[in-house]
Amino acid sequence: MLLFFFCPSFGAFILWSRVPELGEMIEVRRGASVLYQVAHPGAAIPDPLHAALQWRLLFPVLAGLLGLPSWALFGLSTAGVWLVLFYVASLLRQGGAGWGMTAGLVLCLGAADWLFVSTGWLGYYDSWLVLGLLAVAFARWRWAAWLACIWAPWVDERFVLGLPVALLCREIHRRRSGGSAAQTDWVRDHVVPTSLAALFAVVRLWVLPATAAEATAGGYWAHLNLSETPWFVMVWGGWEGLRLGWLVLGAGLTSVAKGAKIWALALAGAAAATIAIGLATAQDFSRSMMLVFPAAVLGGRALAEARPAWLARALAVGTVAALLLPAHHVMSDGVNPIYYLHHELAVFRNPPPAVQPDAHELRGIRAMQAGDTAAAEQELSMAIKLAANPASPAKQRGILHAGQQRWAKAREDFDLAVRHEPDDPDGWFFRAQANAALGDLTAARRDMDQAVAVAPAGWSQRPDVTRFRQRLSQR
Repeated sequence: MLLFFFCPSFGAFILWSRVPELGEMIEVRRGASVLYQVAHPGAAIPDPLHAALQWRLLFPVLAGLLGLPSWALFGLSTAGVWLVLFYVASLLRQGGAGWGMTAGLVLCLGAADWLFVSTGWLGYYDSWLVLGLLAVAFARWRWAAWLACIWAPWVDERFVLGLPVALLCREIHRRRSGGSAAQTDWVRDHVVPTSLAALFAVVRLWVLPATAAEATAGGYWAHLNLSETPWFVMVWGGWEGLRLGWLVLGAGLTSVAKGAKIWALALAGAAAATIAIGLATAQDFSRSMMLVFPAAVLGGRALAEARPAWLARALAVGTVAALLLPAHHVMSDGVNPIYYLHHELAVFRNPPPAVQPDAHELRGIRAMQAGDTAAAEQELSMAIKLAANPASPAKQRGILHAGQQRWAKAREDFDLAVRHEPDDPDGWFFRAQANAALGDLTAARRDMDQAVAVAPAGWSQRPDVTRFRQRLSQR
């Protein structure tokens, strides 16, 4: 249901695989940098927008060591989504929630930006960062939390920013599950995870080099100019980060406060500080809200345990709202809506003008007429890559190359045209002219015979066809 209402941009993914020049699309731009990391782990990222990826190496290095194909590398993000949803569902079930309550809470918590990004934009592994924070907050075995503090920062160093909220959730969860204050092992439950995160911070900030200015904190903040961002955009971005999950978080904290007011206030304060830090240090406002996701899950678990009388009705309304309310990626410099499956199918069948081959072909023809051969070749080349049947732009580019006396290139284009439209006499006619110009008269005569064979009545009497046939017969 989540993937139906918040559909991945599979049309953009397929388009990029066919036409790498379209790598500037936001749905795939980071994916190009991740592929660069696979080949050059630790090197500065050429794309300045994604320079911060330089040391987020867990999955690029894993892909390089295992020889994973690109679809598997990018698919790891979606696999992380499944693991998070399964883990949240299991936590709710352990808290006594029935299947209906579990489904409603999972939909409310899952219809959030961490899922939208992980499934809709290639190269974003937010689902694994969320999974690492959940492991710290709720893992039954301490070693699982420790391992998360080792691997998760190499997915995204902002894991360190979300750690305080996760550790508070761990302590509250332990106490609500029957543990007492006297049973708290502060060293193993809190000091060890904090020390591991601190060790990563030391290595990341002072040991590893940052070969790009934007990869440093100072460089990133210099690039991120929040002074021109209206306050309501930040508020909107904060809402879109969790959406209905904020209501789950608030209601759950209220339930927690009934038995542990001090801990609930501490968690609320830590969450507020993390939200402020996330908004102040990230261009993607809605993405940064994933840092407090463990608090929302703790709220859902508290609601499942308390089972207030209003919960069933509220979940019925909330689930519908979570799926139907418009969703957006909110950034400091733009907003991208998220669409449902039928919209993505329609876009796939009818691409926007920017990626329509006919539009590129028309611009190429106009550039030819204006004498701008470089622009004409660029537009026609793009039309050939985008078109399911590239015969028409291939013929146009062949004519362009012929006009430049680049006959070998022209013949390649006409070859492409006749392969896709063997019943078009003009394609054979143009290739015959290219072969004649290259001195291959046998091939030229053969192409001309084929053109006449497939041509409609009267085509052979065209003046240009007649003149060429006469010249060919005299050679």
